[in-house]
Formats: sequence, structure tokens, C-alpha cells
Amino acid sequence: MHEVLHLIPYDTVGGVETAARSVPANWEGGAGAVRFRRAYLVTHSAVEVFPDDWHGPATSVNHPVAHWKLLQFALQSRADLVVASLWRSCPTFIALKVMRPRTKTVLFLHSAVDVHLLDKLLNRAAMMLADEIWADSASTVEARVPAAARKRARVLSFLTQRPPALLDVPPGGQSRAVTPNFVYWGRLQSEKNLEHALAVFASVHGLLPDAKFDIIGPDRGALAQLRARVAELGLDHAVNFIGALPQEALMARADNYSFYLQTSLFEGMAMSVIEAMGMGLVPVVTPVGEIPSYCQDGHTGIHVTTPEETAQRVAALVAAPESWLALSRRAAERWAQASLFQDDYRGACNNLLSQK
Repeated sequence: MHEVLHLIPYDTVGGVETAARSVPANWEGGAGAVRFRRAYLVTHSAVEVFPDDWHGPATSVNHPVAHWKLLQFALQSRADLVVASLWRSCPTFIALKVMRPRTKTVLFLHSAVDVHLLDKLLNRAAMMLADEIWADSASTVEARVPAAARKRARVLSFLTQRPPALLDVPPGGQSRAVTPNFVYWGRLQSEKNLEHALAVFASVHGLLPDAKFDIIGPDRGALAQLRARVAELGLDHAVNFIGALPQEALMARADNYSFYLQTSLFEGMAMSVIEAMGMGLVPVVTPVGEIPSYCQDGHTGIHVTTPEETAQRVAALVAAPESWLALSRRAAERWAQASLFQDDYRGACNNLLSQK
């Protein structure tokens, strides 16, 4: 049996972690049976614990002991293929490849920009050693992978599951109700630029006083500032901080909303936007990373400009439900036939494992 080991800093609510959790523990590949395991650098309030997962100590992701223990586990596991996501996994990845050069390795990139210098340096070093480089989007490959290494790069789908068919309406039936209800899900951190999302929502609320905005996800340092901003804007009654929710709960709540609001400073593929579109929500988003390739302004969503202009466009859609429904249908149809992450992932693993 072949073994695939995926290195991740910690389990949380996020695109990387959600995608990794969607991969089954076992499958049959072209080169035989495959066992898949996730190894997390530290223990950090795991979203869902799987029997084969390995979690490091409950300490800082920067603690040397955590990195040493992850390397020990990776060496002991003797996996045939090791995949590393996010820059904090790179030290283990690099050390493992140096110590076991014959182990097949993959560096997985999930964003179109380097967050800081250490991110850039560690990922560049890992790219030099990796047998393949996987990415969440073509824009990530173009922005971060040197031209000489692109022959080793491949893009994987980031759609993790088929959403329920929320938009099927029988002939003569009543379509889904359109409301000025917004949602965001993902980490609450600076690069998600949620203060700008609040500014957009404040303008919408000025035009549509019954508008609501639910913000779902774990705090990664931005929550206190966001709460303070909500209070400054006088929107305590309209903005709700829900906290983290599992994927199934997000899908169950989807028909409570008509719009998905995200104003990130940068993205790769933006899994949450894809998920929202698949659920029939109209995305109101900043056109960064790969987003413009699938969220076309006025066709499958709305690109954020100024808060005032964006609010006017949202209000126009609420006033014309048939226009909102047309955008909603096109957004959902964009992902109706797309391949799933877990299928692309298994196919990419099988391809590497079958190589001599």
C-alpha cells in the first residue's frame, strides 16, 4: 500500500484545511491501494478529528519543538508521497527532502501572493526541491512559480462538494426570495479586509435599512477591531459575528442569504466564493487573484468598487428579483459541472505514485 502524507500548520476553518479534509482516507490508484493522512504541525482546536490524522503539540506554530516533532513523524511514517501546504510546513518539507531525496514531494500553493519575505523564501526553496508544484489557480502559478519551474506545476480544482440544488424552480413556481441579506465565511484576519466589507454593507444598509450581514469564521486577530468598527457605524443590530461553523452548517444556512460579500486584498482561487456561487448566492467581491476568471462583473456577480456605487447596484438587484435570479443561476451553473478537489487530488497523487 502506498501512503500519502499532507503537511498542514493546523486544522481550522479555511480553504486549505477544508479541501484537505475532503480527501478520503483510502482509495485505489493506478499503482495500487493508497492510504491518505494529514499531519498538523500543532494542535489548534481541530474542526473534525479523523482517526489517521496526526496533530502536533498544543504550542505556537513557531515553536522549534513543534517543527522537530513534525519532522520526526514525517520520517517515521515513511510516506511514498509528501505534500506540504502553507509556508510554516516548508521547513519540515525541506528537511525531509534533503534527508530522504527519493521521497516524492509536492509543494501546494494556495495564494497568488507571498504574505511576507519568509513566506517567499521558504516557498522558493521548497519549489526547487519539489517533484511537482500544485496550485489552487492559474493566477497563483503565474504570480509565484518561476518560469523555469512551471513545467512541474499543475492546477487543481478547489470545489470540495456539490451544493444542494437550491435554484430549481418548477414551471409557474415561485422563485427563491431575494433579500438584502449578506454573508461572509472564512478567517477573520487582516488580508480579508473585512473593514471594507463593513463599509460596503453600511452603504447598502443606508439604502435598505432591513439589510443584514452575518460574518462566519474563526478570529485570527481581526475580531476586536471589526466589532469596534461595527459599533462606530451603528450597525450592531444588523451585523452578527457567528463564529466558526462546519461546512454542512454553512450549506444548511445558504438559503438565508442572497449575497456573499468578500473584499479580500488578495486571493488565489477563493474557495469560499466558489462555494457561495455553487449555492446560488450572488457574490459581491473584490476582483483579485483568480476571482475575475469565474466571477464576471454583471454576469455571475458584482465587483466591488466604491461602497456607494456597489450599494446602488445591490439595491437595484433587490428591486428587480428577476435580475438577481439570472445572476444567481449563472453563478451556480458556473460550477455545476466542475471537477471536485478530492478527485483532482487523487488523480495527481496517482500520477506521481505510478512514476518510477
